[in-house]
Amino acid sequence: MAEQLRIEVQRSDEDIESLMREVDALRRDLLELDVDNVERAEAGPVPPGSRAGTLELANELLVTLPAAMTLLKEVVFVVGHWRSRAPSPSVVTLKIGDHRLSLTGVDDAEQRRLIDAWLRAASADSGAPEVQGG
Repeated sequence: MAEQLRIEVQRSDEDIESLMREVDALRRDLLELDVDNVERAEAGPVPPGSRAGTLELANELLVTLPAAMTLLKEVVFVVGHWRSRAPSPSVVTLKIGDHRLSLTGVDDAEQRRLIDAWLRAASADSGAPEVQGG
């Protein structure tokens, strides 16, 4: 069974167009991995009279991972690398099941420790072999 990973990008500015471009760049980066799918998350139905059937969120992506979740560590690496080169400072939150990880401006050693713990917990709950951090 495939796993859904939700990625949310939060920025302090309100420039929606640049946020959408940055999230699109992250989506392209993630699609280079062997994930099943990467799409914008939906906010729900659009107001009556609108053309589209659903409203997409500008700052969220849904990543469908293969059942084994072997790509989870690679996804976290790609997201962290994308965050480090993004033109605007951001907090990126990853959520899979009940496990949430926020990538912020903490020092690298602390961030690595938190990522490793999150990867272990998410893998244990999925029933998949443990994902090794590093």
